[in-house]
Amino acid sequence: MMQGIMGGFYRASEWVMRLAYINLLWILFTALGLVFFGIMPATVSMFTIIRKWFKGETDTPIFKLFFATYKKEFMKSNLLFIFLFAIAYILYIDFQLLSQMGGIIQLILNAILIIVVFAYLIMLAYIIPVYVHYDLKFFQYMKHALLIGVLSPVMTIVMAIVLFIGYYLFMYIPGLIPLFGVSAIGYIVMGSSYFAFKQLELRRQITELRHGT
Repeated sequence: MMQGIMGGFYRASEWVMRLAYINLLWILFTALGLVFFGIMPATVSMFTIIRKWFKGETDTPIFKLFFATYKKEFMKSNLLFIFLFAIAYILYIDFQLLSQMGGIIQLILNAILIIVVFAYLIMLAYIIPVYVHYDLKFFQYMKHALLIGVLSPVMTIVMAIVLFIGYYLFMYIPGLIPLFGVSAIGYIVMGSSYFAFKQLELRRQITELRHGT
């Protein structure tokens, strides 16, 4: 009985240390890229490692893979980051312009813009998991991220709920933020996305089998 409890405690402690370690690496490598140019390659590197864990490859050398991914994806991931940042800025400007209008036209355009923002947020939630999981062309990452989010509404809702709970936990215990603030979010998002990927792949295989018969 005690051996089982101690074994469970050891495994939990091991995962806590792993999350704290990649959180530290994320902070260091984000700073290495002067924050703006470091945040995306550091995040991609972190998600690459977490994806390995979900695949059962828990013995992956963390620092070696993190550093190699950071160097390899530095330019490409930053281009994606700048593009996503530009979209967010355009949406912000659109809201500012619409606030100066009035009447029914403003209501209609506001409704359309809210739908666009909602779609953008769904795409944003899946973009990095899609980036590290699939080998696609540049603009296909955004298309696939949005489609997967829309086609996996349950996992998208679950992701949002767990992130919401995590947000309040960090607000209640802010001392956890420098230890797990980013890695915990990455684990939740990658875990939800990985499950969505597997579900969609299973659906595709079932469809192919049906059509084959």
